Amino acid sequence: MRSAFFASLLLLTSCQHLSSCQPPLSEPDPGVLPAEELEVEIPASSLTLEGRLSLPLRGGGETVPAVVLVHGSGPQSRDSVLPGQLNMDFGGIQISAFSDISAALSEEGVAVLRYDKRSCTSAGGYCDNEYPIPGSDIRVSDFATDALSAVTWLLEHKAVDPQRVFVVGHSQGAALMPAILDAGPAVAGGVSLAGNYRPIDSLLRFQLESSAEAMLAAGYPQSAVDSQLADLRAMVEALEALRAGDFAGTTIGGAPVAFWEDWLAIGDARPGLLALEQRPLLAINGDYDWNIPHDPELNLWADAGAETVLLPCVTHALNCVEGADIGEEVDSALLEALSDWILSH
Repeated sequence: MRSAFFASLLLLTSCQHLSSCQPPLSEPDPGVLPAEELEVEIPASSLTLEGRLSLPLRGGGETVPAVVLVHGSGPQSRDSVLPGQLNMDFGGIQISAFSDISAALSEEGVAVLRYDKRSCTSAGGYCDNEYPIPGSDIRVSDFATDALSAVTWLLEHKAVDPQRVFVVGHSQGAALMPAILDAGPAVAGGVSLAGNYRPIDSLLRFQLESSAEAMLAAGYPQSAVDSQLADLRAMVEALEALRAGDFAGTTIGGAPVAFWEDWLAIGDARPGLLALEQRPLLAINGDYDWNIPHDPELNLWADAGAETVLLPCVTHALNCVEGADIGEEVDSALLEALSDWILSH
């Protein structure tokens, strides 16, 4: 008994002097970094893009998935404020589409980079930035190049997982998405929001014919329809002549012919690029979109290999319109579908 007692005492004493007998030390708490909204500058061709990076709540040292938002046509700001859609004004309601998307994705743990489009200058009254006024040499492909500059900048951010950076485009930006992916091998995948698959001349022809049909159904006389749509008809017919090689002018809709040739070429290349694309794609369209019809556009995206989502009541501005009720924010079902897809890839 005495020997057993001293053996136990020896073991106890030995453990007091051996680190292996002590419980393991817990790792220090790295802390939690707060959600942040950071004003950023992104080097791009011939100018510095000004924008905002939204970072979600995250652990210290943790990296998160991220998206770059790419604008629709026109001089869009980083918030992409949309007051209506084709033939429909929202009566003073303005949808801050990119701001809403950014807030929702950040809440779900996704970083979001958005910036003022290079055509959105202080001179136009849409943006408060230091951008120069665009010259006649601006092209639609410049917007894709800017998106690639934003992707490159985002990939290098310490809070971002470089394996999970996605491009999310709206309208024209969605139509540019395949070209952006083709030129950006580090991009993890792409999303089309209310994007057209067909080239711009086919889309404008649809818009002309659907607008005329809607006006006639509403009781407008043919003379009023012709007058109201004269500029759009002239643009459509000029683009069709340009495609046929018969256009003799220098501008279409106020833009140089070279601008439209570039835009047409981007649309014509889209099917071939998507046929080679192996990365995940998502296309979301609304059945209340008067700019871009989900039939056939969403079906064409599906045929090209994209996952597709059709949402009821969602417009081209990404809000929901049900009768006289006009939603004042991006539709919650769209935000949920977008965040779920990004987080699952």
